[in-house]
Amino acid sequence: MSSPSDGVSQPAADHGRLRAVAALSAHYGVSGILTPYLPVWLAASGLAADAVGWTMAAGFALRAICILGFGMVATLLLPAGGLAAGAALSAALVLVAASLIADPGTVGLLSVLAVGCVYGSIPLIESFANTVTLRSGHGYGRMRAWGSFAFMIGNVGMGALLTLPDGAALLPWIAAGLLLCLCLAVLGPSWQPPVPRLDPRAGAAALAVAAPLLVPALLLQASHAFYYSFGTLWWIDHGVAKGSTGIVWGAAVAAEIVVYRYFARRLEKVPPATLLAVCCVVAIGRWLLLSLDPPLPLIVISQFGHAMTFGGAYLAAQTVIRTRIRPELHYMAQAGYAFLTTFVGLAGTTAVIPWALRVTGVDPWLLMAAIAAAALAWLGFARLGRAAP
Repeated sequence: MSSPSDGVSQPAADHGRLRAVAALSAHYGVSGILTPYLPVWLAASGLAADAVGWTMAAGFALRAICILGFGMVATLLLPAGGLAAGAALSAALVLVAASLIADPGTVGLLSVLAVGCVYGSIPLIESFANTVTLRSGHGYGRMRAWGSFAFMIGNVGMGALLTLPDGAALLPWIAAGLLLCLCLAVLGPSWQPPVPRLDPRAGAAALAVAAPLLVPALLLQASHAFYYSFGTLWWIDHGVAKGSTGIVWGAAVAAEIVVYRYFARRLEKVPPATLLAVCCVVAIGRWLLLSLDPPLPLIVISQFGHAMTFGGAYLAAQTVIRTRIRPELHYMAQAGYAFLTTFVGLAGTTAVIPWALRVTGVDPWLLMAAIAAAALAWLGFARLGRAAP
């Protein structure tokens, strides 16, 4: 069941694939609940709109810190599986505690802690999936498709539950149950990178090599900040029924699943810069369409663009890390990229959105389109720089 040839215990290929699929599914199932509906639960718990925004921004910031910290700890100290299991269990306990407390401020604080624990381990899980891909030849995209499918189930299922009286109150309990499943999925064989372990500074050096492609990927993810933090509330305020929000989110993830399941291997053969440029163009069109305050059918159509604005861009970033960075640096490279994406991209953008809207008076979706345009401009200038003598 294992090969000692590299000095590290390795699960058999199929066993590793099943564990990776289980971990990805459990994590993204939780994410499918928290990403669209945590703001709804916070608002139902008594937090004002500005407080919801700051809570989400603080959650993104702590998420970034945990991502970087977990990556360093997994590289230097503890088995990644045990670390991910402990984080999942802690998040489950924090969410249950938050659901039992009536004070809105305390609920917001505990939610920030839960977000940090939930998302801090994702680089570890993604690194394990990439390790399975490298060692066994199993396609990353097909494994990741199961995570997207679980995300969609979380979207649609939680959206349907919102139609029930006090349905939002079920969110922490359902998320806690899935987190316990994640805890079980990641316990077992060690997921440590090949020996020797390296200084974390080597991970930063590896990211610097990949920076010309990872920076526009970061900007593209930053253009999703309003979508992730306020999208559900915005749709409800603009006439979309609460029960339909799950369908809206599910449409995006369904398109993402199609990309991961059927087109991942083809897209991995496309030069990452070209793929990212296409994703930027799709993102600009997607956010511009939403800025027109379209009816529900067009909102659903705009969601199909998520297949490229997130799915394609994420696939490009994972391909860059997997193919241009040595395996022993993957934990730190994953953690570093996720840290920058979350802290600089999502937390920073989410915190600035309320201020930017007050100062400019611009539609929030136009701000997101501008960020996607900046990512496209980066790629264009980088291409011109390479072509210059």
